[in-house]
Amino acid sequence: MAIIPRRITGFQAIGLGAAESNDIVIVENKYVFDKSIAILQDFKGVKVIKLDPKADVSKVLVETIKSESSGKRLAILVSQSKISTLLPMFKNMFGPNGAGSNVSISLIVAIESFEIDALDLSDVYAFSNMGIPILSSSFPQECFDHTRAASIAAASLKVPVINYFDSDNLNPCTYRWVNATEPAECMKERYESYRDDALESKGLLSLSKEDEMELIMKAAYRKDLVSYWGSPKAEVVIVSISDYDIGWSLDNTFSGYLKIHVYRPFPIEKIISVLPKTVKRIILLDQVSDLAEIHGNLYNDFSEMLQGVALGSDKVIDAKVIEVQSSYSYAMVLPHPPYLFALLEEISKPDCPSLVRLDKLLEFPLKESIDY
Repeated sequence: MAIIPRRITGFQAIGLGAAESNDIVIVENKYVFDKSIAILQDFKGVKVIKLDPKADVSKVLVETIKSESSGKRLAILVSQSKISTLLPMFKNMFGPNGAGSNVSISLIVAIESFEIDALDLSDVYAFSNMGIPILSSSFPQECFDHTRAASIAAASLKVPVINYFDSDNLNPCTYRWVNATEPAECMKERYESYRDDALESKGLLSLSKEDEMELIMKAAYRKDLVSYWGSPKAEVVIVSISDYDIGWSLDNTFSGYLKIHVYRPFPIEKIISVLPKTVKRIILLDQVSDLAEIHGNLYNDFSEMLQGVALGSDKVIDAKVIEVQSSYSYAMVLPHPPYLFALLEEISKPDCPSLVRLDKLLEFPLKESIDY
């Protein structure tokens, strides 16, 4: 067993979480995972497969699945540039006519801008169209907890589960206190206990995927599928899947911040329950960079949600949905009040369009033009 330091980085937390909750870990041998690999290699009993950055991860996955016995837990740690080949494979395995897999699969994805032009979640969102649950980690404790939660969820739901993180946000030199003393088995047992209680109280034989994910997040010390901070009478609510550390900047304003902890299944009822009745503008921070004039998944989800509310709910939400896209990491830009308030000023204009490019609004240079 490896000696766990009291302070670790998010990258170390991902390696630690993967080692504690999996039998096999395929990890891309790339700078972004250096600290994760170092932690993984200290653990006994975990099979670590280093993936050449030029190799096809889907081929390595197929070979690994064929060679392993049924019931094993497998985690894949790769950058977002590697996951596109996994999508058709997962569709064949876990689609309506798929046979599934003899091993459970959790996919830990690094969204990065190193050696590429921009941060972009488009490849991750493609998996959400299959109904694959998606978590996001924003700081070391979440990296540790969510990596383990993804493994537990994948084994229970019999489908892959994704946990992604913004590598620009997780500074490799920032060490934070992380409670890593509890074995992953305790989280699993806690979830199973919650599940048994829920089945008994509801008189059911099975739970919906949303209910399952809510119990798994509860077992991972996350109280709900969504969190809301800010004014109960907010007129502007900013929404994101990752935590961009902007809640404190909204103090003493008529604004709120809603973080979605689990994306797919889309937690419609939870979101509706926390949105203030006073909201007039819903601002979606969507980390995509190449969808000029095209709305992304999150915008479509919220538009459909509000249409559904208008048709079948007692709670009226008369709000305009505005999607904000950016090539730059929101976590690096919006915690700075001048940038955040410039965005709030823009979206408060009566004629503000439904799609705003943060890079252009702040007059940032194109990322591909920057010489690092």
